[in-house]
Amino acid sequence: MCFKKIYMFSKNSISYLTQKQKLHFKNFLNNISLNKYIDIIRSGSIPRPQYGLGMLLASNQAYQLNIKKISIIEIGFYDQTSIIDLLEHKKIIEKILPIEIYLSYFNISHKIFNSSNSIKDRKDLFKNLTNNNKVRKFKNITISNYSNLLKNNFLNKPIGLIIFDTRNYTITNNSFKVLGKHHINFLPKTFLYFDHFFRSSEFEGEYLSIKKFNLGNKKKISDILELPEQLSVSWNKWLFLAKRLKYLINFQHPKFKNNIKQII
Repeated sequence: MCFKKIYMFSKNSISYLTQKQKLHFKNFLNNISLNKYIDIIRSGSIPRPQYGLGMLLASNQAYQLNIKKISIIEIGFYDQTSIIDLLEHKKIIEKILPIEIYLSYFNISHKIFNSSNSIKDRKDLFKNLTNNNKVRKFKNITISNYSNLLKNNFLNKPIGLIIFDTRNYTITNNSFKVLGKHHINFLPKTFLYFDHFFRSSEFEGEYLSIKKFNLGNKKKISDILELPEQLSVSWNKWLFLAKRLKYLINFQHPKFKNNIKQII
């Protein structure tokens, strides 16, 4: 099944769609609108719908707060398919909402990952990585080394979503240092997506990093209550995918009490 060349999601991500979802997706590309985008996200009929969900919710919050530009960040081990899909969701959202999205990808080297040796790093699941992927440049996304994460200033384009593809406890803890930036660098409720809760206990990995963060910081990472259950009425995989999406509760933000009309 062919898709419009103007939207080039990764072949790997498209392969996860059923034939019915592919048809739904193709029909959407022929008539793009906000309501139809919400519909295909709900039904899981678009590559990486969890990325689309987080990006759309962040963009909607910014739009209603009269914020014209936002930053969306992924922290992970270089994944070309993820970058491609981020760019395509950005293209769609900027078409249906008056918002500018600035994408950044912070690449964690295999050496950093392999040097993590805490007993809480889930080494039983995640083997050491090899440096097999050559980093390719893309338009409309900044790709830089993980070491540059804290050097960025997001004052004029606050962070709307951070995707943590960090896998283990040590690297997630280090990555959370970006959450310590001044509250104006974020939305009132920035979204955080964690990619590796699968079969984790509560005492290791990304899950434990969240608990540790909440004990020591004014900002808090919270579940989004009832979101997985409500979305799962449309597509059962939201029962686990939407649980990976969290709020960063930013009580100090001057617009925290502003009313936000929910669109999903």
